[in-house]
Amino acid sequence: MKAKMDEVIERAVIANRLDTITKEMGYALERSSRSPIFAEACDFACGICNGEGDLVSQINGIPILAAAGTFSVQEIVKKYTGRIEEGDVFIINDPYQGGNHLPDIGIITPLVVEGEVLFYCVSRAHHGDIGGSVAGSYNAKATEIFQEGLRIPPIKCVSRGQVIDEVMDLITRNVRNPEMLKNDLWAQMGANNIGIVRLQELLTNYSPAQIKETIGYLLEHAEKLTRLAIKDLPDGDYVGEEWVDDDGFQTNPIKIKVTVKVRGEEMTLDFEGTDPQVKGFVNTALVTSTTAAWIGALWALGPDIPRNSGAFGAIKVNMPKGSLVNPHDPAPVTLSTLTPASEIISAIFQALDSVAGDRLPAGFGRYCGPSFYGIDPRNQNFYVGFAFCALGSGGGIAGRDGYAYMAPLSNYGGVRAPNIEANELQYPHLTLCHEMEMDSAGSGMWRGGPGIRYSLQFYGEPTNIVMFGDGMKIPPFGSGSGKPGSLNFAELTMEDGQQIKMASKESNRSLPSGTVLTVISSGGGGWGDPLQRDPEKVREDVLNGIISASKAREEYGVVLTEEEVNCKATSDLRLQKTRILFGR
Repeated sequence: MKAKMDEVIERAVIANRLDTITKEMGYALERSSRSPIFAEACDFACGICNGEGDLVSQINGIPILAAAGTFSVQEIVKKYTGRIEEGDVFIINDPYQGGNHLPDIGIITPLVVEGEVLFYCVSRAHHGDIGGSVAGSYNAKATEIFQEGLRIPPIKCVSRGQVIDEVMDLITRNVRNPEMLKNDLWAQMGANNIGIVRLQELLTNYSPAQIKETIGYLLEHAEKLTRLAIKDLPDGDYVGEEWVDDDGFQTNPIKIKVTVKVRGEEMTLDFEGTDPQVKGFVNTALVTSTTAAWIGALWALGPDIPRNSGAFGAIKVNMPKGSLVNPHDPAPVTLSTLTPASEIISAIFQALDSVAGDRLPAGFGRYCGPSFYGIDPRNQNFYVGFAFCALGSGGGIAGRDGYAYMAPLSNYGGVRAPNIEANELQYPHLTLCHEMEMDSAGSGMWRGGPGIRYSLQFYGEPTNIVMFGDGMKIPPFGSGSGKPGSLNFAELTMEDGQQIKMASKESNRSLPSGTVLTVISSGGGGWGDPLQRDPEKVREDVLNGIISASKAREEYGVVLTEEEVNCKATSDLRLQKTRILFGR
């Protein structure tokens, strides 16, 4: 009995230590990086894989980046097995060979003990520029991946502790801000090195055999929990559909269709019926689409399942070749980690709503905002910035309202909104407005999070902007009688007062100094019948400027006086609306 208890404790200690190591890697990466997209937005994820490339531990970070780390490691294992030595480091970003999209560069550092690779430490992070025909690498008019930036196949960049200068020179020569890229790559390598050191410390307390046994148990346990959760769902085929606005070339919506097939302990996510790949950059290569599918399924199955390769292995995925979710190389894919990754997850949510609805939120806002670049007039340095202050909001869910700044769904709040003052120091613009937008949240028993109004004025000349995103045509869906959230909106105001409405996918617009950009991001969808919302919560929302008094009356059936809820008038109005709704 004591031996059994000792084994349980040992496994728990090792598992907790692995999780702590990945967190420490993340802290190191945040604090040692140079670019705002790392240091402030924290657009990265860190993880640990075993010697076979199975993901064992990850920090929350950016969900669409974290789970994808296993694909990159498996590509390294496939290419370099028998040629991996202590002190080696690998780099990768190619979406058609283990990567997400080109701006997300993976750094992979193996831990070799007596000739055997025991672990891989992985950091995957979004870099501000990876070359291509548009600064910032979001080219809304790209028709092939070669126009989006530099493709890095799985390749060794450090050999036995010595940096391979030719590899680093080749990469940095093809980007617009080489020093920043190089610094951030060093930060990723440094974060991995911390992981390696901590794993070596772990090996002073436990033998490789003990650690391997524990990892095997953790993967097996995650698969067992996943299968038990699947078994709790009724057998059947559950169909969900979501739509992408367009691809920047065609104007028709693009369909993502999933059939979730549940048979006992087996689940298959079949995307047969999804539209064919398109001309523009909303295609998503297999790594990103599979990762998104795992995120959606595990979310529906419950929060207690560890997010490791054991859980992933219990869920089969079919992504038809040549479709939007598995295009032929060299289709452009840069937008894919935002759209349609989020819509893949959303389609799964809608498919499983009837059997897992209480665990699933209503629709999230989609990312839609610009990157901007140019020469900073204050120092004559080249810059590339992103409008992370215009993030949309999450959908309501049973028991709570949607959170602001949680969108898009594929990032789930992992990208932080930068500090306004720091942002103004980094880039030549002034922030004129940054506030929640009234009446943008989808109504529901649990409403969505409100959208954000963000206005900034550029004073560098010229400032170039590129719009990338979605959700100007298709709003976040409401769930269980909840109302949809608002649409995204973007507008330019010129110095002469002329206003220009922007599309969600525009490339290379040059702006004169003094131009004001206003972005209003989507509010999340509502969950449940708005007429069932607590009237006092409606009153609080009116007082806080989240909804107007007219919306309180029209959609929530709540009548307010200057100081309180008029209970009788509210009861009468809600009864009247219910009768109209059901035709009584």
